[in-house]
Amino acid sequence: MTTNRERGCLWLFKDKADFRALPTAATFEGYMKAVLICANGDGTLAPEERDWAVGHSAAFGAPDSLVDELKSYGADEDIEQLISSTPESNACRRFLVYDAIRACSADGECSDRERAMVIRMAAKLGLSEELVRQIEDVCREEARLREKRLKLVYPEGQPPL
Repeated sequence: MTTNRERGCLWLFKDKADFRALPTAATFEGYMKAVLICANGDGTLAPEERDWAVGHSAAFGAPDSLVDELKSYGADEDIEQLISSTPESNACRRFLVYDAIRACSADGECSDRERAMVIRMAAKLGLSEELVRQIEDVCREEARLREKRLKLVYPEGQPPL
């Protein structure tokens, strides 16, 4: 029987990526650690970047033990070794690049060194730098559309909840 939490996570995965099943714990772990390694590509994992990854993991149903681990994960492993040891990441490689860019941008900018780490990861996954640029463009466009949507639906600012 599916719990309400699982149903919610499945809805999020279907909405985001058209997935019809939840990833395994091992898939979550390799994926989210790779995201954090990219966000730490400049040697500084900003609180907003970590919060994005931790929140994303929790929202999408990662095991609580992994969510707790990500709160203090050093994000200093070799990205190529991590990707090599988690072949499941290859199946979602374009979304992995997408989420890494979003995490790197959570503090307001994706630095050149963070971007270089994303490109390095993408190359290990067989993806071109041009594709990374295209995904970056989509991320920027989505951020602009989010702001436009929020201004449209809350013209006087967000209501107090």
